[in-house]
Amino acid sequence: MAEPTAPEDRFVFSATRANFQQLVIENSRKGPVLVDFWAPWAGPSLRQGELLRRLAAEYGGRFLLVTVDTDREKSLAEEVGVKSLPSCRLFRYGRLVEQVHGMQTEADYRALIDRHCLALADRVQATALELWDRGEQDRAVQVLAEGAIAEPERPELPLLMAKLLTQAGRPGDAFAVLDALPLALRQVAQIERLHTHLGFLVEARQAPAEAEIEAGLAADPGRLDLRLARAARTLVADDYDQALEELAEIHRRDPSFRNGIGRRGLVALLEQLGPDDPRVGPYRRLLFQH
Repeated sequence: MAEPTAPEDRFVFSATRANFQQLVIENSRKGPVLVDFWAPWAGPSLRQGELLRRLAAEYGGRFLLVTVDTDREKSLAEEVGVKSLPSCRLFRYGRLVEQVHGMQTEADYRALIDRHCLALADRVQATALELWDRGEQDRAVQVLAEGAIAEPERPELPLLMAKLLTQAGRPGDAFAVLDALPLALRQVAQIERLHTHLGFLVEARQAPAEAEIEAGLAADPGRLDLRLARAARTLVADDYDQALEELAEIHRRDPSFRNGIGRRGLVALLEQLGPDDPRVGPYRRLLFQH
């Protein structure tokens, strides 16, 4: 990708014929790309550019602004169909989807951008919920999956999918959805909490019988896999005291076990209990000390 036109313009780039395919067409597969065609001698196009730059900074990356100097890139402007200035084109999914001729009001530019920044994810969620309410659960999940592929940086879609699958009694499938997300998305607070909670549900379903767990720990108290199984089983049974103690013991013995499940589990449970619960303070101090 080309460098921004100025350090403060983090989401504004200058295009040439050489980089137009990558900068505009390829990037539009990830999100909206608004192309501003301008010339240094055209006052209205300079005003349009200033306004679009301000909007690009305000929207913080929800769309990419690409500028084309038509004096330097005459053939590119002609190829895209620019015949007068100011002019802008919006690209999405690798193709031109809207075009605007002449200077517009700020509200008009915002409406143009909003139609493509938020519409897809919002439509996907609304459609999925409507299908779910009609009893078409598999179709709702399919719509969310397709939306998540089209908008891979939007955490709302896999989060809603996981919640609906959990509601349908499919916590294992819900866990798999969240577990397959890139690390950056799994670290989103809501996803991380649900991922941890679902992990315990899956662990509880796969756990050995209670007698087997107790016998195993009696023979070897260091069996963290069995402690985790006991924590999961007691958590599902709403025995928070036992679950907290087992997770704390896992964290004390090996903070790295199962990607820090001791700490992650404690944090999730303490958030669920709330700051007024008397059990929260001692376990928060444990986390702070270790």
